[in-house]
Amino acid sequence: MSKKIKIAMLTCALASVVAVSASLSACTIKTKHPGAKITVEFNSVSYEIDYTLYRNMYPQTVQHFIELADAGFYNNMIVHNYTASSDWFTGAYSYNADESLAYATASTNKTLAEYLEKNEKEKAYYDLASGDKLTPTVYDYGKLTYNSDGKAEVTSEGKLATLIGEFSSNNHVVEQNGLTAQLGALKMFYYSDDDDANKKAAIVNSFNQVLIHDYKYNRATSIFSMQMGSSTSYSESSYCVFATLKNDGAKEKLNDLLEAVSDYISDNGLSSTFTTSVTTTVDKLDVYSNGGLETKFTMTATPIIIKSVEITKY
Repeated sequence: MSKKIKIAMLTCALASVVAVSASLSACTIKTKHPGAKITVEFNSVSYEIDYTLYRNMYPQTVQHFIELADAGFYNNMIVHNYTASSDWFTGAYSYNADESLAYATASTNKTLAEYLEKNEKEKAYYDLASGDKLTPTVYDYGKLTYNSDGKAEVTSEGKLATLIGEFSSNNHVVEQNGLTAQLGALKMFYYSDDDDANKKAAIVNSFNQVLIHDYKYNRATSIFSMQMGSSTSYSESSYCVFATLKNDGAKEKLNDLLEAVSDYISDNGLSSTFTTSVTTTVDKLDVYSNGGLETKFTMTATPIIIKSVEITKY
């Protein structure tokens, strides 16, 4: 047998081994650009929208999103805070068809607040974090330890359930520019506390460095926004934009959804009653929030439901 033939056979054999290995462990292979499909339901019609995630730029945010999606955490949730031409926020409250998501009138404001209270998923999120289902990135500054060289180290006892902020205001730098807040972008979100300026936390970045940063930029949990307009108050400098629409087909699906909502409001004469402002308390389990933060949401009369978030490529 000639040397060339032997080399060819060896190459084929190796290729077969690699192929089998890849097929057996596909879910463990980490690519620069994972994929996700978010299925949104409105007025009994579903819209499947595909996204590209940017692990190469925002590795810990993407990992966090994937872990939550794989746990089924995002399935069957509502858009709990709605701005027609800016951002839709989800990731905190379940959809419950047996309870009222009533029309936006003063008489139902209390009902909507009670709905949020009954269907919040904050405890479920913290259970995942405490059960080692989510990769920790933020730690209690007061529980740092130091090695013999004086280098700070984190311990499992000090881990917090929140997520590191991978954006420029938190000194996260992306070479050759990062993503911008644009139509269709997905952004990890957090609520601001007026007292956060005096709070510090230890963060572990993607280089495994332990750094001391402001807690206010490292307090995201499960909530993310879908940007539904060309402009937004939540820019990439202070909120991590970690995903964009995959292609023109995804953009078309997103526009179909936006058009369906707009037509529904117009056809049913709901220009003044489609939304209502609801006051509730968020981050009640956050160790730095002293019982939670009062905030206002804009809720919709007809629920916008996140039926599922599926990771289509790892």
